Amino acid sequence: MNNELLSFDEWLASVDMPDGKRRILQAAVKLFADNGFHATSTATIAKEAGLSDAAMFKHFKNKDALLEAILTPLFDQLMPNFSEQFVTALHNQATTMNDLIAFIIADRWTFINKNNQVIQILLGEIMSNPAFRQQMVDTLTSRFNEVLTILETRLRADQTTSPNVTSLDLVRLIVGQLATHFMMTYKFHAQLDDATVVANIIQLTQKAIRI
Repeated sequence: MNNELLSFDEWLASVDMPDGKRRILQAAVKLFADNGFHATSTATIAKEAGLSDAAMFKHFKNKDALLEAILTPLFDQLMPNFSEQFVTALHNQATTMNDLIAFIIADRWTFINKNNQVIQILLGEIMSNPAFRQQMVDTLTSRFNEVLTILETRLRADQTTSPNVTSLDLVRLIVGQLATHFMMTYKFHAQLDDATVVANIIQLTQKAIRI
């Protein structure tokens, strides 16, 4: 996969597939994000894509298969690609704890903005599907061990951070704030520009980890 492809839309445009299948995926992402997976019917998806029900089932046997086709690229291609670039950037760009926090938050906010519809679908499944939630935890844990190691090293080297704060605590803090601001932006339509969101999260995070 091209290292520049960091969004689902870019991935979808780059993959060789029948036009009808691509249109179904585009329609499903929009409808699942707007209305939720369970509230969206296959007939509605087919109509949004400008296709018949029969044409839709030619490509996807059911709605679950369609959901899997949307989320699989996020786990198998976009997230691994992003995490590799992310780890490299951590080594090269973030030299202090403040720089590290600012970089992580700005970079992650950019990523979830680029994939906001797919992230909305992902969050919906995490909240409603316990098995999927555990799968998500297992996947992220295995892929971000190197990031946790870098964070732990930087935390211990910075004498101004609390010794009680671990790298996992820091990740939970950042993820929680990102998720909160994401929901405010895309579900409750709060009028906050990206720079304000990033600055707010950075400030809250830096304050929370200090002695």
